Amino acid sequence: MTVTIAASTAFSTPIASPVNTLVLVPGNYRFIDFVKVGLPLQIISMLITLTVTPLIFPF
Repeated sequence: MTVTIAASTAFSTPIASPVNTLVLVPGNYRFIDFVKVGLPLQIISMLITLTVTPLIFPF
């Protein structure tokens, strides 16, 4: 479950998701814009996943 969530939370690059790629040129975004917003979002998602997953799926 953790690997599945990690694979779906690739927010840091414009090539990680088709939606990011589609808005790259029309929105005049640069690569660093995705890193600025995506990296903190990935860290938050990681922390939530690592705390909630053992509660929902115990060994």
